[in-house]
Amino acid sequence: MGFLPDAPSKSAVVGENLRCTSRGCDQFTLATFVALLITCSVIALVHARGRGSESPWNAEHISQLPSEVREAVMRLCGHIPVAEHYFATYFQNARLIKLHFEHFRCAGHPLFCNQSGCLHQEYILKDGRYRLLKSFYGAGND
Repeated sequence: MGFLPDAPSKSAVVGENLRCTSRGCDQFTLATFVALLITCSVIALVHARGRGSESPWNAEHISQLPSEVREAVMRLCGHIPVAEHYFATYFQNARLIKLHFEHFRCAGHPLFCNQSGCLHQEYILKDGRYRLLKSFYGAGND
């Protein structure tokens, strides 16, 4: 797969000793471009998938809660709990936090669910601290 010789007046230097013209590039330049394109595509795919194979059950979803809420959750568990992304949802500019225990797991502890549904707790920010507003068992929607 060869290209016609470059016309000196219409060629441009691309990097060191690489030439492209309006008719094409030499094989090395073309191979470099294709390799760069594949690399960028792979990087974009990895970023589009988030963190790849990370488990949805993650202790960080607990550790990122405000301290009052995190301590209350830890008292329920006794062990290091894990939660899915939607365990805690935030409303009113984080003034209201809703916890959905169907997205919560605690080693050695049964699920926080019964026939009525799963435990839900709502915390409200008042006077600079989060306080339990209500706690109930219900369906998994708000």
